[in-house]
Amino acid sequence: MRLSILLFCFFCGICWASPYFCVHQPKTLHVKEGDSVTIPCSYTHPEDRRGKSRIRVTWVEAYTVYCSSIKKHIIDSHGNITEEYKDRISAVNHPDNQTASIVIRGLKASDGNIFCCRVYVVKAGYEYYDKYGTFLNLADLSEAFDTVDHHLLLTMCNEPDRMGNASGYGGKWLSQVEELIAVPGEELVIPCHHLLKTLREALQVTWYGGDSELCDFNSEKIYKWDQKPTIGADEFSLVNISEDFSLRIHRVQSNGRPHYCCSVTTSGREEMKSRSSTELTIAGPSLSSSPFSVTQPYNITGLIGQSVTLSCFSSRSMESDVLGVNIYWRLGNTSGPYVYHPYKEMIHPDYRGRTGIQGEADLQIQGLQMSDGSMYYCFVMIRLCAGNGQYEKLVQYGGGTRLIVTDLVQSHLHSPITIFASYIGLKFFTSLALFIFAFIYYKNL
Repeated sequence: MRLSILLFCFFCGICWASPYFCVHQPKTLHVKEGDSVTIPCSYTHPEDRRGKSRIRVTWVEAYTVYCSSIKKHIIDSHGNITEEYKDRISAVNHPDNQTASIVIRGLKASDGNIFCCRVYVVKAGYEYYDKYGTFLNLADLSEAFDTVDHHLLLTMCNEPDRMGNASGYGGKWLSQVEELIAVPGEELVIPCHHLLKTLREALQVTWYGGDSELCDFNSEKIYKWDQKPTIGADEFSLVNISEDFSLRIHRVQSNGRPHYCCSVTTSGREEMKSRSSTELTIAGPSLSSSPFSVTQPYNITGLIGQSVTLSCFSSRSMESDVLGVNIYWRLGNTSGPYVYHPYKEMIHPDYRGRTGIQGEADLQIQGLQMSDGSMYYCFVMIRLCAGNGQYEKLVQYGGGTRLIVTDLVQSHLHSPITIFASYIGLKFFTSLALFIFAFIYYKNL
């Protein structure tokens, strides 16, 4: 599989032609007033229409959580921009790469909340769009959160009201990461980020499970804390209620719930929760029967203080339905800590700032330490268009690569040239000693 293209698809929104119609957008982006934001949109359409029909992309604001409820057209099919966004918005569409995006500059509190990309296949006479679009949550993060990397919290959002109205920025919201992976049996923490004020006022914490990307539609209570755990204590717990609302899953089940949502009720009886859920995808080892495979070299050697790159290869029989790719690397075993994760807060502190992805899915570690010597496992997650407007995620992992870290002295001592020179030297001195011994022996006869 040309994973480099797939990675470019994920980060830049590029997607290959698919037998189905699909549009995908990030569910929530957290922004601040005055910022600029790029809203990506990737799409697929049937192979037999690729290159045979013009593609038009329009952008609209929605007045409910659904993109089917059009509030106003921001950019119409002729490229005309509505008056309130003129000189502040630009759009691109690349039909060959099946990606589009808009950039909004100088964000205002009066700007819309939900932005939807609508794709029109001219010859087919068919228009399709992402179900929920992208929600822009406008808030001042400078004093809002505890010590987390604010640029990584791409899923912060306001809570729509019971009628699905998403109007209004700020207010009653929490935030979660959009997606996580896990292997069956591991212990997993699902982060829930919150205002510092919320932590002080928390009276009840409830976690919901379900099948929806939006938390308003997930109603099954799987864990509840009301001064003490009252629901789900056997399967779940809070990480540290005095500091955090994050959920700890004691043992991940392969048939568990796919979506998790955090909710907090304050002492003033106000409920705050996320708009978007955290989707949990279960990973499996690469097998011959798997839809794609991940392979790694068995071992690699690196010098202390230097950088090293661990290779990861992936292959698939089909690419036409791929919407995007995520890469993860874990340490020690398949349920070990992350040395690389798309959300930096998930990376183990010893590796944060020292790791990155090079090329397709290769892991680069900078500033090698002796303690870095261990097994490293590469995970690849692929997002598929599995049907018209339907998505599926698959995760596979490789067999692991052992990293051997040596210092400079050891490296010289064990290099091939050094070993060869030592062998020649030893052989020479051994021969010389035998010659001298034989000379003395025969001289004394």
